[in-house]
Amino acid sequence: MSIDILIIGGGLIGSSVAYHLAKSGKAGEIVVLEPDPTYEFATTPKGSGGVRRLFSRPENVALGSYGLEFYSTFKETMAVDGEPADISFKPQGYLFLSDRGDSSQMRSNYETQTANGVGAELLEQGDLKKRFPSVNFDDVEIGVLTPDDAWIDPHAAMMGFRRMARHLGVDYRKDRVVDWQGDGAAARHVILESGQIISAKTFVLAAGAWSGEIAAMLDWDVPIRPMSRQTHYFLCMAEIEPLPFLKCETDLAFRPEGAGFTGGKPDWSVGPGFNWNYAPDWFENEVWPALAHRVPALEEIRLERTWACHYERNELDKNAIIGRWDGGMENVYIASGFSGHGIMQAPGAGCALSELILDGAYSTMDVTRLGYDRVANNEPYPELGIV
Repeated sequence: MSIDILIIGGGLIGSSVAYHLAKSGKAGEIVVLEPDPTYEFATTPKGSGGVRRLFSRPENVALGSYGLEFYSTFKETMAVDGEPADISFKPQGYLFLSDRGDSSQMRSNYETQTANGVGAELLEQGDLKKRFPSVNFDDVEIGVLTPDDAWIDPHAAMMGFRRMARHLGVDYRKDRVVDWQGDGAAARHVILESGQIISAKTFVLAAGAWSGEIAAMLDWDVPIRPMSRQTHYFLCMAEIEPLPFLKCETDLAFRPEGAGFTGGKPDWSVGPGFNWNYAPDWFENEVWPALAHRVPALEEIRLERTWACHYERNELDKNAIIGRWDGGMENVYIASGFSGHGIMQAPGAGCALSELILDGAYSTMDVTRLGYDRVANNEPYPELGIV
């Protein structure tokens, strides 16, 4: 079987790429390979769904801005046969807190954000206390608030992209890549678990936490590894004013969710690799005290559920890799390694990569600095401050 474009990975990123390619009307035949169409082990459905523009790098600000606008109209523009694609878009804002004693990086990032069109507010401690009286800001020097940032139902977004891509003619197939072969100049075909061989003119690697091991089949060094994270859902007995998505320099992150809250704090002692278990005492010993410190009313909570998920972490610099395998097999493209930013950056990544594939250049946003070249040259381009 020979096709025009083969996308390896049918999660949120792969489906966004597929949608943007198909929407152009000039991509030809597109096949998406997804070994787990129930998405039981996918990262996206287990994510917090945040969509923000609070970044230090202009490329990430641009990706977040595109994603925010895209998701704000997702329900209507991604409707299929009159059925709305509801993703529970909730523009309740984001609040970053400087609680490590040095706010210089957050102030610098704020300048970058506003220079790139973000309607952010820099709030001193006194202003923060007036805006959010339930929150303890005694150890916080400043906060940066983006009141228009949002969160979504990430599973609904993934299925919305998939449904629309299929509506536009993209062929989704349940199968797994067991080998990927080329001749040095270009990738030629993949061999699937079913025994089928698919040749393509263009390949896109969007396999999330599995991208590193799939790239290795081509002797392609892609430093993406799974990184396990714990997330929690808990209820609070006390009345608290509506809060934005709070994220602290000391790693705590949480947001309202229905009648309760969802969030957590990463355990940096956990090394890379798939780990579907979680430490039962991590919430009690680490997360709960941090929550109660930041919002005293959260001293009285009931933990409802804990689950494990995985970041597709780029071990070079924790930023996405988007672009062509320049210097290698140049009919191979990648959109992976988002390191926790995939949900918010998926629409922009799909748009940018489709332009690069079809037109040979970016037009909507320039994400050249996020390309594979920096990996090949060992030139990290990390986020500064809160990642």
